[in-house]
Amino acid sequence: MSATAIFDPVQSDLQVVEDTLRRAGSVDYPLLASFLEHVLSARGKRVRPALVLLSASFHEYRLEYLVPLAAAIELLHMATLVHDDLIDNASTRRGVPTLHSFTSKAATVLVGDYLFAKAAALCTETESVRVMRVFGEALMTICDGELKQLFTAGFWRQSPEEYYAKIERKTASLLRTATETGAILSGAPESWISTFRSYGYNLGMAFQIVDDILDFVGNEQKMGKPVGSDLRQGMITLPTIYLLEEDPDNASIRAIFDDVDTSDEAIQRAVGDVLGSRAIERSVAEARRFARLALDQIATLPDTPSRRALEQLTDYVVERGQ
Repeated sequence: MSATAIFDPVQSDLQVVEDTLRRAGSVDYPLLASFLEHVLSARGKRVRPALVLLSASFHEYRLEYLVPLAAAIELLHMATLVHDDLIDNASTRRGVPTLHSFTSKAATVLVGDYLFAKAAALCTETESVRVMRVFGEALMTICDGELKQLFTAGFWRQSPEEYYAKIERKTASLLRTATETGAILSGAPESWISTFRSYGYNLGMAFQIVDDILDFVGNEQKMGKPVGSDLRQGMITLPTIYLLEEDPDNASIRAIFDDVDTSDEAIQRAVGDVLGSRAIERSVAEARRFARLALDQIATLPDTPSRRALEQLTDYVVERGQ
């Protein structure tokens, strides 16, 4: 099942969010407008705004507050991607040239900053101080995580616990924010807000683990980046951690991180070692564990089309890595 089909219960409102995102790129300065259009046109599956809407749909559903929030969450996500691509020196994302590949680094940083600011401005339209606080905390958490990732790149002796802490900041924090704030705006009771917060966290952990699995087993054309990109950038993810648990002095990994050999041949050897071990199998099992935790959280919610959509989304996230 496609993500579009999964989001059917809120599809019409997602279109309103899409219109809001399009208007976010309407600015007076033509050059900035062209940069924003480029970034905003590289749309993903809109998982995060859909999570805002689905989480709110179990209680009072006020579109005038939910749409700005859903758009703000997506703009925050897109801002982090602009900065991530610059930090990683990535030339493409989903097969589309990244912003910094055709303009200056300074301009790229400022476009990302503009998207952060626009996201914050949209968030104020919720008129909820609590939502604004959660949103601000998410932004701080993401930046903290990016700094930690930047300054630990190249350190290949990392534990699963260190990896989990990293992906919580990088990915899970924003999905958690989407589900938590959607529930807050709907006037859900505190117990339900906690349920959605936990669901978003566990879904986000599964989501990132699967993304990291796909860096080894994915289709390069679909991903828009070559297999082994994380290793090339000096990033240790769960499959590599599991490989090193089986083979602590793996020569292929040592060649990349100790000898700084990031040639295609070195990366292919390391990817081959990961694929030849139990690392992918164990990583898939861990993604499934987080997915089960997510499903357990929402099992007691009313059996509605929105709950079934959340269940299908959880299954879809894990199935991408198989």
